[in-house]
Amino acid sequence: MIHYNIDTTENGYKSLIGEVNSLAELKNILTKNETFPDLVGSLSIEDIGVSIFICVEKEAGFHVGITNDSGTYFSLGNKSLLAELVDVWGDDLYISKGLFIPSHLAWKAIEKYIASQKLCTEISWITPENLPEEANFLEL
Repeated sequence: MIHYNIDTTENGYKSLIGEVNSLAELKNILTKNETFPDLVGSLSIEDIGVSIFICVEKEAGFHVGITNDSGTYFSLGNKSLLAELVDVWGDDLYISKGLFIPSHLAWKAIEKYIASQKLCTEISWITPENLPEEANFLEL
């Protein structure tokens, strides 16, 4: 069972909280015409003891953070853009632009982790300790 708690700005501010049996169900809840709205939220899967942070900003892409027993890992799109910040909702919610990746890769990373508890090797990952001081991320 996948628990989700997601805030979106689609058609005004909206909170989505619930449980689904599959990522396909969640994707159907979140997307409209295969497009993700701007959103911030978390997924938790009790069976494997993991929390997954997700953030979508239409201009920057999709950001994924995974926290497990070993630590926290962030998707890394472009290391040279870690000092450049994106105001996700225009209300001082800043995340480093370099942590965003295309949504199809982000979804693949989430699916891979839930299925195997392994980080997707098609994506680069970075830990909070390895981020430069000027980088910003949200705590999970």
